[in-house]
Amino acid sequence: MYRASVGITTNMRVTATDWIAKNAVRLGIDGIWVGEDIDLGQDVYVLTTAALLNAPKARVGTGIIPITVHKITTIARAAASMQSTGKGRFVFGTGIGGIQDLKKLGIIVRKPVTELRKFVDTLKKLWTGESVTVESELMSLDDYSLELKSGVDIPIFLGVRGPKMLELVGEVADGAVLSGPIDYLRDAVQRIDRSAKNSGRRGNRIEKVAWLPTIPTFKGGKENLAKRVVALVVADMPQQVIDMLDVDKERLHKLRAAVAKSGPDEGMPHVDQELIDMFSISGSKEHMVDRFDLLAEIGLTEVVLGPPFSGNWREATEEIFKEISSRR
Repeated sequence: MYRASVGITTNMRVTATDWIAKNAVRLGIDGIWVGEDIDLGQDVYVLTTAALLNAPKARVGTGIIPITVHKITTIARAAASMQSTGKGRFVFGTGIGGIQDLKKLGIIVRKPVTELRKFVDTLKKLWTGESVTVESELMSLDDYSLELKSGVDIPIFLGVRGPKMLELVGEVADGAVLSGPIDYLRDAVQRIDRSAKNSGRRGNRIEKVAWLPTIPTFKGGKENLAKRVVALVVADMPQQVIDMLDVDKERLHKLRAAVAKSGPDEGMPHVDQELIDMFSISGSKEHMVDRFDLLAEIGLTEVVLGPPFSGNWREATEEIFKEISSRR
């Protein structure tokens, strides 16, 4: 059976993120994933630590902290601290960052796969207590050490999409945080497993987390919110993913152009029900859990509910987790 978790972001209200963490045990939530809305809302390290403290039985991961906007020394120290706070329940999820976010910040990484590989390798060395010297696009360390008394074992999950990035997961990571249409996710699972096998690893030991936008409509969830979120998701999809989809490419081109020019609200008119069903999970609790079950059938090991949250989302969350529990 798959793990069932909840996703929160730094731009959510403290009352909402606290409610989720404090009710995790009662609801049967297996994990909490904390997404960073860059420069918005709560601090990602503080929010993750609060989730670890308020949900004492749940695994808590960052999904994701982009390496493009954080110093590796800060990440390494914060992650070691959170692993100690959570007594081994912390997972470090990282990646390059979303296309639209990086564009707004004027950040360009020339060799993202190479840079992420170096970043992961450097973190692993730092967490074992090594002194590291490295020079790259995003890092510059000269004989730097965390000066740990003993090493820390922190699982690394990569939030990635493109083919080369998925292969990197199979080579170096403990797991992947994935998002996209079913056909893409099926291909992503297979690509990770092949890469793992080619690297002498076991693909079934690598966790695959499905984190799609989820919009329950049975408790007042709004369709316009679903359209806005899907517009942003489509705009952030790498072209390689778009190319493999059996969908009106002209519609997607217009949508992506509108979002790139004026933001996700301008992309909403191009989002129809087909795209909502393709890029999100919405509807009744039974339909949503049916989709979670399908994700598990194609090899995903964990599903994440939310965000976005709208309508009476607390009751919706409770009913969805009851539905999941009834099928276990």
